[in-house]
Amino acid sequence: MGHVVVKYKVTMDQPEEGSPDYQAIADSISGFEEVQEVEIKPLAFGMMYIEVQAVLGEGEGIVDGFEDRVRGIDELVGQIEALEMGRL
Repeated sequence: MGHVVVKYKVTMDQPEEGSPDYQAIADSISGFEEVQEVEIKPLAFGMMYIEVQAVLGEGEGIVDGFEDRVRGIDELVGQIEALEMGRL
């Protein structure tokens, strides 16, 4: 079985008061075994997103399982968008 490298854009739902703790969420994501790189980047109007690069095995449900784990970190995790995908 091969591996794929996937770069994700993880955006947060904005609460009514304050802003999400991007650093805490990024730290949680970086603790995943598959994650190679995590970076917080500006989006617009003071909002940020988290860019995640992960190496995942090829196979049915592996990518979906990883995305579900990221969504489970915090209730403010909104969308997870695959920006790039390539084989190793």
